[in-house]
Amino acid sequence: MYELKNFTPRAYQKSIFVAAKLSNTLACLPTGTGKTKIAIMLLIERLNNFPDSNIIIISPTKPLSSQIAKEIEDCTTIEKEKIAILTGATAPNKRSTIFKESKVIVATPQTIQFDVENDRVSLADTSLLVVDECHRSKENFANTQVAKHYKEKAKNHLILALTASPGSTKEKITAVCTNLFINNIELRTEIY
Repeated sequence: MYELKNFTPRAYQKSIFVAAKLSNTLACLPTGTGKTKIAIMLLIERLNNFPDSNIIIISPTKPLSSQIAKEIEDCTTIEKEKIAILTGATAPNKRSTIFKESKVIVATPQTIQFDVENDRVSLADTSLLVVDECHRSKENFANTQVAKHYKEKAKNHLILALTASPGSTKEKITAVCTNLFINNIELRTEIY
């Protein structure tokens, strides 16, 4: 059983976590309020409920991916060697092996998209897809393609989308929700 460490969730994080366990959720919170911590709480829950599964977190840049992986390492009891960062800088044949041996994969969306489309990895056993900076999930972007493959292939799928700025219009927010199969929005504008 995996557990949290070095972190005590705040009330709003617990509230969003409870909602996100039940359905595909868009969590929109201001920058610096612990969106990644909500993802960490949820990924522990999913790994404990589906012990043979893995988790994928897609993030738009290598530095963000590294930051997220470090936060997971610092805040969970998941072994460091089971947390992987996958980007295009890693050779495709090595990515396949790393993917199979990891519990948590933090990757750029394009890397996962290419590996899925070229049958190097399977999303069948992925129990949670976290889409960081999800406001970038436009119609044919990699985020959207990964979410589509995930929904089609995963046996136990759940999506958590994170952003500080989902879009300035209702149409943009609706498009993100449609593209990522979101049916619940958790919005917090001020955190106390």
